[in-house]
Amino acid sequence: MHGWRQFRTLLEGIAEKYGRDFRLISRWEPTSQTCSSCRFKGGKLDLSIREWECLNCGSKHDRDENAARNILVAGGQSETLNGQVLKHETTAKVAAACEMSTRIGATTR
Repeated sequence: MHGWRQFRTLLEGIAEKYGRDFRLISRWEPTSQTCSSCRFKGGKLDLSIREWECLNCGSKHDRDENAARNILVAGGQSETLNGQVLKHETTAKVAAACEMSTRIGATTR
């Protein structure tokens, strides 16, 4: 087995053991190029560009945070508890609430 395939198999086993969902998304999904607020695909960005503004809705994005939100959506989950994009910076309190809801959701599946 190749390294990535072996790693994926390991993660699948751990997810199954702990009753978690394990989902794959296409490696070609443009997660850092799509606005997580309005889903507008802005196009390819040079890797040196770390922040960008959506040409459609004007939302400002950190490239990595935007990609993370889009990965959650592509994996079949909403990016917040109420299914709407957070418009404020994540605080430790919000992060803890999101983690707790993830734990609760995982135990009820």
